[in-house]
Amino acid sequence: MRRGRETLLTLLEAFVYDPLVEWGGGRRRRGERHVRAARAMLAVRVHELKYSVNHLVEQLLTLLPEVKKCADKWLEENEELNAIQSKLQLCHQQMVLIKEIEAYGSNLSNHPLHAISQKYASYKQAKNAVEDSMKALVKILNDFDTQIENFASTNEVLNGPQLMAWVQEYSGPNEDEQLPIFEHIKEFLTNAGQGTMLTQCEQAEAELNQCMQQTNVLLRSCIELLSQYVAVSQYYPRSQTEYHRIVLFREYLAKALESKSPEVCREVANQVTALVNAESSADPQQVIAYNYRLQQLNGDSNTLVNKCLDRLQLEGGPDAITKAQESYKDVKTNISNWVRAEEGAAAALESVSIGMLCNLNRRYLMLENGAQSAGDCLVDLTSREGGWFLDDMSALSMQTVELLSLLPLQSAAVEDASMPVAVECVRNANLLLADLVQLNYNFSTIILPEALKKVHSEDPSTLQIINELNAVILNSPAPLNEILAQLEVHFRYLVMEMESPASGAPLWAAALRARYEALLSPPNEGEAQSGGRMLLMGFNGLFAAVELRARELADHLNSPIPAAWRKIDHVNDALHMSAAMQSPALRGVLEDIFLVRRIQTVGEVFAMCAQLSCAFRGTGPTVLYDDAALCKPVRRFIAEYVSRCLLGVHSKALASVLCLLLRRARLDLHAEVEQKEIG
Repeated sequence: MRRGRETLLTLLEAFVYDPLVEWGGGRRRRGERHVRAARAMLAVRVHELKYSVNHLVEQLLTLLPEVKKCADKWLEENEELNAIQSKLQLCHQQMVLIKEIEAYGSNLSNHPLHAISQKYASYKQAKNAVEDSMKALVKILNDFDTQIENFASTNEVLNGPQLMAWVQEYSGPNEDEQLPIFEHIKEFLTNAGQGTMLTQCEQAEAELNQCMQQTNVLLRSCIELLSQYVAVSQYYPRSQTEYHRIVLFREYLAKALESKSPEVCREVANQVTALVNAESSADPQQVIAYNYRLQQLNGDSNTLVNKCLDRLQLEGGPDAITKAQESYKDVKTNISNWVRAEEGAAAALESVSIGMLCNLNRRYLMLENGAQSAGDCLVDLTSREGGWFLDDMSALSMQTVELLSLLPLQSAAVEDASMPVAVECVRNANLLLADLVQLNYNFSTIILPEALKKVHSEDPSTLQIINELNAVILNSPAPLNEILAQLEVHFRYLVMEMESPASGAPLWAAALRARYEALLSPPNEGEAQSGGRMLLMGFNGLFAAVELRARELADHLNSPIPAAWRKIDHVNDALHMSAAMQSPALRGVLEDIFLVRRIQTVGEVFAMCAQLSCAFRGTGPTVLYDDAALCKPVRRFIAEYVSRCLLGVHSKALASVLCLLLRRARLDLHAEVEQKEIG
């Protein structure tokens, strides 16, 4: 039994101790008694194995110190072996040197070891030269960084509010001179017999004041020169600044210092040599022609400014407008007081105003007839004094509105409900003319200089918005000229009340409007507007103001006119000129036409700015436009708009107001018209 103990235990484990095996073939279910027996047998087996495990642990603990001792001994012997191998390798090297020395024999003095001091001196000299060069290059790099930072900070100060603060500080008039400093002790020094000292002090004070005045004049001159420099520097192309020699030298130097490779240094040296020896791409003849054209334009501008100054002096000087406004206010106040004080003054004022309004409307009709006769030459139509036709029309319209403001229209509105509608139509026509004047003025004084500055300076946002605008024009459903031609055909057929073969043209215009309006909105909501997009929005806002004002005016154009009034020459002529504005369908087509004209005008202006920029950099043909040529696209738009949408509107509205005023004055216009026809 003792010899077969292991065999017996194995059999018991296989057939008795395993509680998961059902040895009965599944015919009998194991009861609780069998489970307890199995647990007891399992506990016995665990107890037996515990003794064996403890015995094995004791044996291992006994052997571990000896194993550790052997491992430590092996590590020590391994370290000694490695040290011996290193010494052996060193001995081999020394043996090679000895053999080499023995090979020299009597020529031992030629051994390289005798030249080691010279080689070390050469190495040390080269190393010192490299270190000195590195220090010099680092110093040059720091100087470049300082220059670039100084330029950036100076540019930021000059283009910020600081320069304007200096201008305002030193451009004001000199303060009133105070009493001399020594005036308070003059009597004391005189009584003390120090008249000579007083004279010297007063002389020193006079010299100091003179020096301060000279310094102030010099400061003003410097600030004025600095302002002129800033105005010119804002047109400097950004590419010339970003690729300036100092910036490129700094880039090359940083690259060489970073790599420290001879190949990179030679490459940098070649780049610097090529940059220094590179010739300018601008043609000298082109630069001379550009400069000559600039001088010519400058001379023409100076001549025009001198004429304006002479005219200003003839009209009363710089204060003439202020004096005229004050006089006008006084006259208006006196008229109001006279109307309130005198009985029958209101009727007399109304009669005089009607006569003046008739005269103004007749003059306005003459201007409209002249504008209608001018046709395509309307953009160049000027008065005898040299003013543009739009300025004369706006001035007459403003006089009309001012005369209407003197009349008691509140009481007239109570008597006749059509009176306020007609008066409002006149005022809206005046506001539309004012918006057109503002379009021309704000473009020439704000939008155009800003566009030229941004395009010349290569502002990224402006160049991007110009490219996007060109993409909108190129990707339109059809070329803009073709869209305009189709809209014109559609307009003519609508005028003739016939079926139009170009009925799809408004759809093209609608698609173009959608793309153009998408260009005006930022790509992401909440994103800050870029400078180029704000420029385009400001430019478009001038046209949008005219469009909105025209829609407000259109709401007052459908007021009925009696048949008898249509025979009056003022009304009849105005109706013939404004026939297209009486139909909402025709007004819609005109609105589409001028939307396309607007996009054409904006694109043409930006294209002219780009041409000027290329000529300025010497990368394109020598094209230099004067102010009249640069403003011509906008003036052409205004002239066409006045010709097609505004002629006859103002005069018709004013004629309606005059007829209403005459009817209010108990004048039977119907009878007067019939009598004139019979006579």
